[in-house]
Amino acid sequence: MTQPQIESNAGHSKMRYPLLCGMMFLQFAVYGLWLPIAGRFLKADPATEGGLGFTDSQVGWIIGLAASLGAICSPFVTRFADRHFSAQRFLGVLMILGGILKLITATQTSFAAWLVLSVLFAMLFMPAVAICNALAMRHLANPSLQFPRVRLWSTVGWIAVAWFFPLIALKTNVRFQWLPPFFAGDDVEFIAAKMLTSVRWAGILAIGYGVLAFFLLPDTPPIPQQTVSSEKRFAALEAFSMLKRPSFCVLLVVTLLLSITHVNYFIQMSSFLRVVGLNDAYTMPAMSLGQAAELVMYVVLGGLLTKFGFRAMLLIGIAAFVARFSLHASSELPVWCQVAGQAFHGVCFAFFFSTCIIYVDRTAPPDLRNSAQSVFNFVFYGIGPLVAVQLNSVLAGSLAGPNGMDAAGYSNYWYVMAGIGGRCLCCDVDIL
Repeated sequence: MTQPQIESNAGHSKMRYPLLCGMMFLQFAVYGLWLPIAGRFLKADPATEGGLGFTDSQVGWIIGLAASLGAICSPFVTRFADRHFSAQRFLGVLMILGGILKLITATQTSFAAWLVLSVLFAMLFMPAVAICNALAMRHLANPSLQFPRVRLWSTVGWIAVAWFFPLIALKTNVRFQWLPPFFAGDDVEFIAAKMLTSVRWAGILAIGYGVLAFFLLPDTPPIPQQTVSSEKRFAALEAFSMLKRPSFCVLLVVTLLLSITHVNYFIQMSSFLRVVGLNDAYTMPAMSLGQAAELVMYVVLGGLLTKFGFRAMLLIGIAAFVARFSLHASSELPVWCQVAGQAFHGVCFAFFFSTCIIYVDRTAPPDLRNSAQSVFNFVFYGIGPLVAVQLNSVLAGSLAGPNGMDAAGYSNYWYVMAGIGGRCLCCDVDIL
């Protein structure tokens, strides 16, 4: 490639950079608008709070099963899209359809309708995330350097809506203050019903984002279909042969166990924070502290990984899971302690899951790296949520009273999650 061509590509990449950052921002703002508080409005009493009155088990199925089936379907949808459609237009169509589903979901009151519609939405949203990532990679001059900076805007989008929605929808007579969460005001009536409107907001945002993606994102034509050898065709199956390596096998087992706790965190945290005394309007800002900490952890992760190595980073990440759930299990602690504990999410996600991705990329044979990552994602996003749903149902059924879990019930719930993390610490991580 000649020097003028290099400079031209770099110029195009610079022009497209803001579009790609905006794409990441909107992609995860759609998800962050409703997921952190879903457990709260789905379980809230219809008569007194305007919620839907679902059980803990039903909420687990709505969140966990949808995530699992969406992750399992994602590779097949993205493979089809890569071969036949322009990525930006396929992404736009997926998000427009997903937004329509969210608008329909916001009008439903039955568990069956919510379960089916949530699964259908996940089967559109999860492939959209994969296409979003791939589209960004294709339009960056130096993906290994620039992509983390673009991907960072997904976390910014999640944090932004976590503060904007409660400020606008859940409080009246808002006034700003110096102390966290930096605003106060009067609660709206039927607050769970207002929280439920986040689903409608997400639908509108998804449709708007889909239209922008269809018309404004850089043209990304389908990848020309090439002849694939029989060896490449079964690369995914060959990636499972890496289970013969003790390090990879242990990594997947630990990933599965921690994925279970990760999913159950999202199923129960919003309800738990209310039980220990946090005002509903502050749930989203409080939980967004995890994403803020995640941003900080990503900044320091590379340097720490180079200095201390994979084993140390993974152990710190696992220990953070134990500390996080042990703190939540101490339900007698002040509310501010439980809110501050949300920051552990950043350490858990960056130091364990992100380190795992880097580890798999560096240890898998070059021709199996993508397939090995698919195996890892299948365990984390596919199998883990299915098991989490079952465990959540069992625990909630045994620990909940007539009005759901109280502080004592949640204490035992989080101790189980901490115990799972502690078991991971006992695995033979020396081989990692």
